[in-house]
Amino acid sequence: MRLKTLWLPIILIAAAGCGNDDENLPNSPQLVIDRNAMQFDTEYNSGTYVGRSTYNTLYIRNGGLQTLEITDIAVSGPSEFKLTPPEGWVAGQPLKLETNAKTFIQVTFSPKKAGDFTGKLTVQSNAANTPSLEIPLTAKGINP
Repeated sequence: MRLKTLWLPIILIAAAGCGNDDENLPNSPQLVIDRNAMQFDTEYNSGTYVGRSTYNTLYIRNGGLQTLEITDIAVSGPSEFKLTPPEGWVAGQPLKLETNAKTFIQVTFSPKKAGDFTGKLTVQSNAANTPSLEIPLTAKGINP
């Protein structure tokens, strides 16, 4: 038998490699993130124009078998940093993430003047690996 498309064997091999690795996860809830710092247009010494906004998003996933409960999310620093909480999160109540479930936290930077800005995003949870997570925020406001 001759295959008409070369992609079929690749798809079959890729599908065979997919499996359920939950048995390798730790029992306790684990906070898994995609970055250790959030920067806002600071590559190549550029910045965000005064009066404009840039966004950065933190990806959070539960890498454990027990439910991860995020109990508090806060941004500290100048008022140029604003927090957009995860979808479905109600302040004062924990945001619950089951095994491998994920959520996103967005921070907006809107400079009112030119200069360098620093702040901190703090996430409190019941994670065994990181019950209190602090992510530094760095940004630069520039004149148009």
